[in-house]
Amino acid sequence: MHDSRKNILNFVKKFIDMSPPDFHLRSVHERDQEFIDILYRSTREDLLMLPMDPVFIDNLVRSQQQIHAFGVQQNYPNAQTKILESQSQALGRMIYEHATGDIRLIDIAVLPSAQGQGLARYMLQYLQQMAGTHQVSLSLRVVKNNFKARRLYLSAGFQIVDEDALSEQMRWRAGITV
Repeated sequence: MHDSRKNILNFVKKFIDMSPPDFHLRSVHERDQEFIDILYRSTREDLLMLPMDPVFIDNLVRSQQQIHAFGVQQNYPNAQTKILESQSQALGRMIYEHATGDIRLIDIAVLPSAQGQGLARYMLQYLQQMAGTHQVSLSLRVVKNNFKARRLYLSAGFQIVDEDALSEQMRWRAGITV
């Protein structure tokens, strides 16, 4: 293994090992649906701020969540979902798919009340460690106006490999530095 790849993997592993013992990722359970609904709603500020009837907004958010879930199912049939929790409280969620030669980060979200604590970075570094261990790339697509996410991905060593008018395709490989 190249020294630079080994250094990156050691850094990522060290970061994950530094997390408090009650801070972990786990598989999703049926009882998590209420949390997943609340989390999705918290990510749709664009819809929640519309000057419309609250019942209409609730239905719109619910239908958008169903469309999102269906899209993930159709486009990433082997996707896995992990719930991030601390002290038995769910705080975030990530969806990813491990395919031949690549791990694809599909979606990552953290409750607004838990943001700014490094939770998204923790989940991202979990996937970086997995990608390094399996010697595959880690890829994602991010909307260009999602400045917080773009900043996180770039600071974690992702490189822009393609873009269109709305989004950027990014990739990370162990041992590749910016």
